[in-house]
Amino acid sequence: MSETGNHDHLGTKFDVILTIMNEIPATSRKYQFTLAMADRIVDENVRDGRAELLHINRRVLSSAFARATGLLYRTLQRQEAAGDDGFAWPSRIIKALPLGSYLVSYVKGFSHCVSTFVNSIGTSQSAKRQQLAIGGGEEEIRAEKLAQELLWIMDKLRLCGAVDEALMQWSFASGLASFSLTSNPRVQGSIVKISAILVEELSRVDYEVPRQVKFRLLGLWLPLFCFAGNGLVFPFLTGYEKAETERALDRVISTLPATDQEVILTNWLQDFTISASDWPNLQVSYDRWCHSTRKLAAA
Repeated sequence: MSETGNHDHLGTKFDVILTIMNEIPATSRKYQFTLAMADRIVDENVRDGRAELLHINRRVLSSAFARATGLLYRTLQRQEAAGDDGFAWPSRIIKALPLGSYLVSYVKGFSHCVSTFVNSIGTSQSAKRQQLAIGGGEEEIRAEKLAQELLWIMDKLRLCGAVDEALMQWSFASGLASFSLTSNPRVQGSIVKISAILVEELSRVDYEVPRQVKFRLLGLWLPLFCFAGNGLVFPFLTGYEKAETERALDRVISTLPATDQEVILTNWLQDFTISASDWPNLQVSYDRWCHSTRKLAAA
C-alpha cells in the first residue's frame, strides 16, 4: 500500500474512533480506553510533524467538532422538549420576547417548584418519575458528556493550530447558543470555555477572518457569557482567564466596523445590566465606541 493510502487509512480509523467516543456512554469502562486511543493518535501525529499527519489531525478533528456540535444541539433540544411538557407553548412565547431566553429559565424554575410540590403528594411512582425528570436523566448526562468532548476536541484543534474551521462552525451554531442559555451549569461551563478559547484565538490569528464570522460569533456567545451560571459550585474560568477573555473581546470588537460595534455593544449592555454577573465588563470597548461616534458626528 502507498504512503498516501496508509495516511487515508489512518484518517479513516481515527474518525471511527472519534465517532465511537461520541456514542459510547461515559459510564462505560471502555470510554476512557477510547478517549486514550484518540489522545494518542493526535499527540503522535503532532510529534511526528509530517504535513500529511498534521492534515489528518485537522481534517478529522474539524469533522468531529461539527458532529459533536450537532449532537449536543439535538440532545439539548430533546432535553428541553421533554422538560417543557405543558410549559412548552408559554416557553416559546416568552423566548420570542427580548431577553426571552434569559427570562424563561426563571419561569421554568418556578414551574418546576410548583410541579414538585404537587407531585410530592402523589404516589411513589410519580415521585420516582419526577426525580428522574428533574434529577437529570439520560439526555442530561449525554449533554454533559458531549460538551466535555467538544472541549477536548477544541483543545486538540488548538494544539494542531487548526481553529479556523471551529471558528466558522461556532459562528453558525445559533441553535446551540440558544439552548445553552438554559442548559445545566456543567454543560454551560464547557461551552463557556470553548467560546472563550475561540475569542482568544480570534483576537490573535495571523490571517484575515471575515467580518461576518467575528460579528456572528460575538453576537451569539456574548449572552451566554453574561447569563451563564459562571460556576456557582466551581468557577468556569479563573480570574486571570476572565480578564484575558475581556481583553480578547475588546481586541476583536475594535476590528469591527462602527455599525457592527454598535449592535454588539448595545446588546451586551442590555444583557450585562440585568444579569447577576459582573463579567464580561466591556466598558472600555463601549467608551471607545462612544468616543469615535462623537468624533464622526462632529466631523
